[in-house]
Amino acid sequence: MSYRIIRENGIVKIIMSESLSVNDIEKMKNELGLFEEITLVKLDLRNCSYIQSNVVSEIIDLKKELNRKNARLILTNVHEAVMQLMEISNLINFIDIEKDFSSYSVNELTEFFLDPENCDSASDYIAENYNDNLKQKMTELLYNTDPILKEYAILTVGKAFDRSLLTTIRENLDDDVGNVNKAAILALGWLQDVESKDKIYSFLKSPFIDVAEAAAATIALLSDEEDSAQLKEYLTDPDDRLKRITIKALSLINDEKSYLYLKNMLTNKTNEFIKTALVKAISFYSYPETADILLGLLRDESLIIREEAAYALIRIRAKNKIDEILTMIQKENGWFAYYATKAIGGICDSEACTNFLVNAYGNASKNVKIAIIQAVGNIGVDCSDFLSNLLEKEDADVRREALVSLSKLNINRAVPAAKDMLLNDKNTEVRIKAVEILIEARPSGYRRFLEKICKLESSEKIKEKILNAIEEL
Repeated sequence: MSYRIIRENGIVKIIMSESLSVNDIEKMKNELGLFEEITLVKLDLRNCSYIQSNVVSEIIDLKKELNRKNARLILTNVHEAVMQLMEISNLINFIDIEKDFSSYSVNELTEFFLDPENCDSASDYIAENYNDNLKQKMTELLYNTDPILKEYAILTVGKAFDRSLLTTIRENLDDDVGNVNKAAILALGWLQDVESKDKIYSFLKSPFIDVAEAAAATIALLSDEEDSAQLKEYLTDPDDRLKRITIKALSLINDEKSYLYLKNMLTNKTNEFIKTALVKAISFYSYPETADILLGLLRDESLIIREEAAYALIRIRAKNKIDEILTMIQKENGWFAYYATKAIGGICDSEACTNFLVNAYGNASKNVKIAIIQAVGNIGVDCSDFLSNLLEKEDADVRREALVSLSKLNINRAVPAAKDMLLNDKNTEVRIKAVEILIEARPSGYRRFLEKICKLESSEKIKEKILNAIEEL
């Protein structure tokens, strides 16, 4: 027999040998028919580097038969060549495919550490199923000369919360490879190794940004009431990158001291690079005054800071400031009103906000008009008539953004509008957006429509967009 069946608690696992034939599937169907109360069938194809195309239709038939019994079929450990056949057959989304690490030996599992696509999942699986055999293998890898194997062994031990290997992990703080340092720093945080905290502080100055950020996260994880004050000293360092890493660490600690340090630094003069980090950092604190600080920053001389403040207001969901922001938009124009409108689009979900912005549109400057169009699309209240009228405007940016927002609010009106603009609009970017909307909406006959457009099209950019979409279909 070219396969073997393992059954346990309603789950049937079928492990194939090197080949999979139509006869194999037929035999499986017969054997599965003898089992009662099957909920899941896993067909393990790890040994099959190739299957014939006629087998695919048999797999589909097996899936349908299992569906009739209220059972699922999952293909596991599918070889790359078989995966390509599934893609060509347009079945990649029809049949469930996943990795099943339980089919592999300990040595095979750790080989996945060298596979960028599966290394993290393999590490998670080992940590979840940690036992003496896996521990022994992780211990071996902690002394391996391959830094990648060592890195993932450290991370896995940390996830498994194996404190018996704490001393060995500490030793890897002295490793010459940055990724090994990073793994050790993170694992020591997970293992709550407070004794290593002082040494981890030195990594805040690491030339490798991901190592420095790992140190910031671990210091926060291990922090006590003294750490905010200790980190504060780094805020005056001339190294801007160290300041930014310190700001992140303080925001993760998230206590009252750290908030005061960051707020005070924000009110003092500092460069745009640091100020951006500070704006983002204070948005992670739930103090009532935070929203007022962010509102004030919408008037900052830097457009980058204004933008970050708008996103921060969205992040903290400052709904209690909606009326205040709308009043500001009503009184002002220009970039302040632009970013205030952006904030409203992310915070508000009421008809009142949509009506206000629609009424404000006529007297707004161009950049604010664009923000209004985008905001009403994000708010989600249907204002199709308003947006449809904008599709006739001379400004191409207005037409494009109006079409995008219309597609968010009323796809039934957006589809014919997109077809019309693809046929008649003179702006390439507007027409590309029309193609994207049709591809996403997939109305009846849209493929034939796009193929017809493609034959007549003179713009290479639009042709490429349509051809790529058709190829994916």
